[in-house]
Amino acid sequence: MTGTPALETRLSLVQWVVLALLVISIGVNYIDRGTLAVASPFLIAELHLTKTQLGTLFSTFFWTYALFQLAAGWLVDRYDVRYVLGGGFLIWSTATLFTGLASSFAAIFALRLLLGMGESVAYPSYSRILAGSFPERHRGTANALIDAGSKCGPALGVLIGGLVVGHLAV
Repeated sequence: MTGTPALETRLSLVQWVVLALLVISIGVNYIDRGTLAVASPFLIAELHLTKTQLGTLFSTFFWTYALFQLAAGWLVDRYDVRYVLGGGFLIWSTATLFTGLASSFAAIFALRLLLGMGESVAYPSYSRILAGSFPERHRGTANALIDAGSKCGPALGVLIGGLVVGHLAV
């Protein structure tokens, strides 16, 4: 039976490593979404924010996240997905870092917009990577692991954030 392709039954080590990195990156992607809410008592007190301003900060991320997913899809269809995802990861990590250093409503607002832009590349990039690098029979498991990472991220972020805030409040 020459000419019949062998059915791939296992993922290679490289595919498992790529999948593990994708799961970790989506976990990181989702960690920072909930941490602002955990820190909100400190933000209100330190920056004298109103409830309206706090609500605006919570929703700001999603404005650019939703809008820029369209741009992200276009980018991963035209450019090397590794650079698109890497650039997005750099943008969202930098925005997260500077959010911790921000001292005004306007600064946090701008950084939340930037965070949404950076994180918008994640799912279009993951879809492109899975479609191009994983056999069809393994994409369900790969997608399930990535989705699990997106649920573990906020669970860890809120837990760790709560512990840190609880320690600082004492």
